[in-house]
Amino acid sequence: MSSRKNNFWNIFFSFFDRYPREYFVIAFFALFYFAIIWETFSYTVINHQFYNELANKQQVWEVEIPVTRGTIYSMPSDVSKQGTVFSTSVDLNDIAIDPQIEWDKPKLEAFLTDMLYNEMCYIKTSQECYNELLRFLRVLEIPDYVFTEEYIKDLISENVEQKITKDKITSVKLREALSPEDEKTILSWWIAWVYPSENGLYINPEELINPEQFSQLYVWLYGGDVDQIIYAVRSRDLRYVPIYQKLSLATSDEIEQYISDENQALAQWIIDKQESIWWFIILNPHAQRIYPENLIWAQILWFLDNGGVWRYWLEGYFNEVLRWNPGELVAKKDIKGRNIDPVSLWEDNISALEWVDIQTTIDRNVQRRVETILEAGVKKYQANKWSIVVLEPKTGRILSMANYPSYDPNNPWEVYELKKVNYVEYPNPETDLLWKTVFVEDIERGDKYIYDGKVVYLREALREEYLDYEKTKYTYKNEFWAWVYQNETISSLYEPGSIMKTITVAGWIDSWEIQRYDFYQDDGKVTIDNFTIRNVDDDCLWYQTFQNAFNYSCNVWMIRIVQKMWKALLHKYFTDFWFGDKTGITLDWEVTAKIEPYERWSTAKLLTSSYWLWVSVTPLQIASAYATIANGGVYMKPYLVESIKYSDGKQVNFKPQAVRRVLKEDTAEIVTEMLVASVDDWVAWNGRVEWYSVAGKTWTSQIAYKWSYEDWVASTNWSFAWYAPAEDPRFVILVKLERPRTSPYWGATSAYMFWELAKELLEYYWVPKKLQNETWE
Repeated sequence: MSSRKNNFWNIFFSFFDRYPREYFVIAFFALFYFAIIWETFSYTVINHQFYNELANKQQVWEVEIPVTRGTIYSMPSDVSKQGTVFSTSVDLNDIAIDPQIEWDKPKLEAFLTDMLYNEMCYIKTSQECYNELLRFLRVLEIPDYVFTEEYIKDLISENVEQKITKDKITSVKLREALSPEDEKTILSWWIAWVYPSENGLYINPEELINPEQFSQLYVWLYGGDVDQIIYAVRSRDLRYVPIYQKLSLATSDEIEQYISDENQALAQWIIDKQESIWWFIILNPHAQRIYPENLIWAQILWFLDNGGVWRYWLEGYFNEVLRWNPGELVAKKDIKGRNIDPVSLWEDNISALEWVDIQTTIDRNVQRRVETILEAGVKKYQANKWSIVVLEPKTGRILSMANYPSYDPNNPWEVYELKKVNYVEYPNPETDLLWKTVFVEDIERGDKYIYDGKVVYLREALREEYLDYEKTKYTYKNEFWAWVYQNETISSLYEPGSIMKTITVAGWIDSWEIQRYDFYQDDGKVTIDNFTIRNVDDDCLWYQTFQNAFNYSCNVWMIRIVQKMWKALLHKYFTDFWFGDKTGITLDWEVTAKIEPYERWSTAKLLTSSYWLWVSVTPLQIASAYATIANGGVYMKPYLVESIKYSDGKQVNFKPQAVRRVLKEDTAEIVTEMLVASVDDWVAWNGRVEWYSVAGKTWTSQIAYKWSYEDWVASTNWSFAWYAPAEDPRFVILVKLERPRTSPYWGATSAYMFWELAKELLEYYWVPKKLQNETWE
């Protein structure tokens, strides 16, 4: 054995003796460099993808960019070519901290306490501060609340201290939802710090005693890999603790200025790093929708729901183009997890971060004035609601669309706030509170509500309880709860009544050669089968002209008309005026009531349809029908959006669209003459505007209830439809008032409200006045 070993070394050393040693040195370095080159080639070429993905996992994370929505504008004015901003987006910061930083936490606590006090309570009322504190502390009430700076700062400081000293993750969600059977199974394991519920399965990693046992049981129930579950429930450091969401712009600016000042002080060696607190602070911007006009336009725009989705009206209809697609940033991070060198993922497709701006047809000045008149009208006539539509008959362009009461889309949840019923405000509760949501306290049968920061149990009051003064009653501050979100002009159906007799008359005149001063005989009633239809006014009796019957809305005259027209022809004019179909306005949640095929109409259905009983429409449909008459018999599609502008400069313009001719031009002229006479000489005289010819028709209709009609106080709707000037109509206005209490008839209400608005519109748009002796014909 030893001889073989000696032979090996003899051969080895003889090899070195045969060649110079320099060759071996060169060969060694050659092999060394070849190994380096091969290893580099292996990393960069052969296994490039594997190592690139591994490095990205360690050094790179993807962060979604909060993309703001496009802006919505009013119609441009002479001053502003772009129009007034009705809806836009700004970035509001959420503030959080990294509790793993071990520097000056007492200084951080003091800074956050002062900042939060200023944000929530400084220069605010006691109630506003209290509500903000409830949201911040996540409690239903604060016992012994005192509105003093010292007390409030103590509350805030205690909460902040708990957050900044927390350094471990104590809740991990493993599963989104659990069935009742799964809940029972997991509870039967008797493992502490495991929380099963219908909302999901939560684990506290810091308190879980036996993660291996839990992981095995979890895999047995749901499948998966035990090691992955053990990894998911591992103990880990907490690096992100939310402090406050959606700071005001002023507070965000103050924080950013403080950070800038600290950095400058650090650079000048005025303070040490250990004295700095900006290392703790994390500001995350989130796009927030704001509405500079507050209540104006609320029921056209809508707002963001709890899920972050825009569902209704204009924001909902154009949601996809307004919000566009969110982008992402790839951010490299250092060994401490801090962002460095952000790189955009969208360099090849930057359009993904773009959105559009929408310009509407709404005239801001008209809209503001309309909503002011609405509010005054509801209060003056003790009505529940008002709705108004203003549009141009020649184009279909909507200049104003408003409802009252409204809400502030900047703070939409205010509609759920309660108030106690005050009998000074409601001296006649039985009628003043009718058709408003009223609650009484009832611990046994009531549901839980929050009033003034305290829990109360309420149920809806019975009508007979309205007069029980001993019971404490509540209602919503806005009186109508979330119903104020509704755009009544397109999403509320009702029977229009006499105001739509104009449509029946127009169809009749369009079909026969008749004149408005022809005569007919009116006996005051018509009996059909087992029911009788009567006129409301005795001025309809005996021999009267068609104009007189139109002025006084004589029901018998309308029946005589449809007995000649009969079912097929009346149905044709209903559908030609676009009733039974949606108008196609670019707003979500427009509704309509279908017009039944005339073959299914009974005789009673035909006759009552002549004055529009059992036929339901929306205010916008009525306004569009009157616009058709004002436009010489041509139906124009109503529209609300003037243009959509893309960030690359491209623009889509919406043009007026003539849908169909409904009436002959001569017919429209005769009907306009009848409407002018109705305003000038007869029942609708309150709608007259001096120096202008006005065409209009009033309406009072009962409200349907359980296959009949209400017959108590506040059981009618009033309205007035008009256009002016009659010789060359510039505007159509539809005014609707729901459940007025001062009078059951339209007389001094809707017509007067129309007059107030019409006068201002005619002056605002510089419509020329006519001389007193001029006639519009």
